[in-house]
Amino acid sequence: MLRSLKGLACRSLKLEQGYGLPTAAKECLSSVASQDVPTPQRPRAVFHTSESDPAKHTEQHEGRHYNIPLEEVKAVFPHGLPYRFQQQIQTFNEACVMVRRPALELFAYLRGTNLAQPVVRYVIYGERGTGKTMTLCHVVHFCSRQGWLVLHIPDGENSRVPSVPSPNTCCSGRCCSQGKLWAGATLSGFVSALPFFQSGGAVVTTLSQTGSLFKPSSAYLPQELLGKEGFDALDPFVPILVPNYSPREFESCYGYYLERKWLQHEQARTEDGKAELQFLSGSNPRQLDRLAGPL
Repeated sequence: MLRSLKGLACRSLKLEQGYGLPTAAKECLSSVASQDVPTPQRPRAVFHTSESDPAKHTEQHEGRHYNIPLEEVKAVFPHGLPYRFQQQIQTFNEACVMVRRPALELFAYLRGTNLAQPVVRYVIYGERGTGKTMTLCHVVHFCSRQGWLVLHIPDGENSRVPSVPSPNTCCSGRCCSQGKLWAGATLSGFVSALPFFQSGGAVVTTLSQTGSLFKPSSAYLPQELLGKEGFDALDPFVPILVPNYSPREFESCYGYYLERKWLQHEQARTEDGKAELQFLSGSNPRQLDRLAGPL
């Protein structure tokens, strides 16, 4: 666990000053003492990009964080942001989103959308806490910057679709599973809105385990969560998997937490501490956030 080496380091200094230890022993104790020295702060460029326009994000930005201006957050996301991310915005006084491969993949698909053809449906899925909602938010920001009309339905229970013009329309929603949505709403409410979007845009949804009754907590695949009726209603669709952090993404998130002084424990700033955080969290974004909070 994250144990302090301060006491051990102090004893090594006393021994070196007054008692003639062999050279090998001095070197050993010196190496232990050096572990108590905080690691140098990483350059911000390692985990941050100054490119704030998601339309310009490419693979070279993957794994880096970009800032959404706070006034734009209020305009684009009047609702729908994860509660933990809202807290992070208040704490750090900035809205930083990591550029990840699933979002880049969706950007490529959306750029190639033929508005004259029937809408293509994209289903974002993955295990708990991998960042599905944040991927959706990144896509919503992309569509907003592209001048698309965005109809953001943060919860599938909100199945009322207002009368909006169909051309140049992007509908983004969060769809839960097994005929059950958050607060007990039914899948049919959301599905009934799908025929409204015949052409001129795209439908992007995320799957959540919330409201999925009689399913194991490990279930996350579309066919597991939607059931036959829900799967058939959305089919055909393009599945977009959001995995846990890659080593590069974990390093970026860890560096961001260090830079924002979110990790205060002296041993959390060492290589051993970083390795332990990676092991305990399993590189899961939500678990890493929860582990880093008390540190």
